[in-house]
Amino acid sequence: MTDIKTDPSPRRNAGAEKPSTGKQRLLEAAERLFASKGFLDVSAAEIVREAGVAHGLLFHHFGSMEELYSEVSRTAVARMDVVQLKAFRGRTPRIQVASFLRAHMRFVRQRQGDALARARSHNLAISAKVADIWDASRLRAIRRVCEVLRIDEPSNRALTCLRAWIGFYDQLVMAWLSDRSVTETEVVQWTLRQLDHLAAEVLLVEIDRDLTG
Repeated sequence: MTDIKTDPSPRRNAGAEKPSTGKQRLLEAAERLFASKGFLDVSAAEIVREAGVAHGLLFHHFGSMEELYSEVSRTAVARMDVVQLKAFRGRTPRIQVASFLRAHMRFVRQRQGDALARARSHNLAISAKVADIWDASRLRAIRRVCEVLRIDEPSNRALTCLRAWIGFYDQLVMAWLSDRSVTETEVVQWTLRQLDHLAAEVLLVEIDRDLTG
């Protein structure tokens, strides 16, 4: 009779999740706090307390609060880009852009504290690096709008106008977030109305064209 040897070492469940590392807990805690309060109103002590790690671990992994905020911002932007770019759906450019605008509003509402803090400080008072991270996402959204409008090679003039259009929308979103002086419906309607003017006078495209044909 052959002896059957068993492995005395415990086997990890293949489906079990690995415990979060200290770095990951710091990122998750910082994301929650920055999203609700904004960078300038969050201290290192709050983050390490929320994460349940030693104070020195934050600076060991990230070097500074600004670098931690940059890392959190990169993660948030990547997540937002996925949500926004998937939102461009519908039969016409107008419908697709409206869907994108609403998706963006839902996302920033989840990070309301951070969005308002960055807007009030004009980004640069917080971190030029963070400003660049969010501005790059804004440019990707503008490029996607150009694709939807069938503008294959947008001129500098067109891009400048679309950046101004996004800036107009951003200001409406901040008013919607901060004091509800405008409604979500008004934000979308007024932003689309501005796009109507650009489409007719500058971009020379039709935003109600059927894209399914």
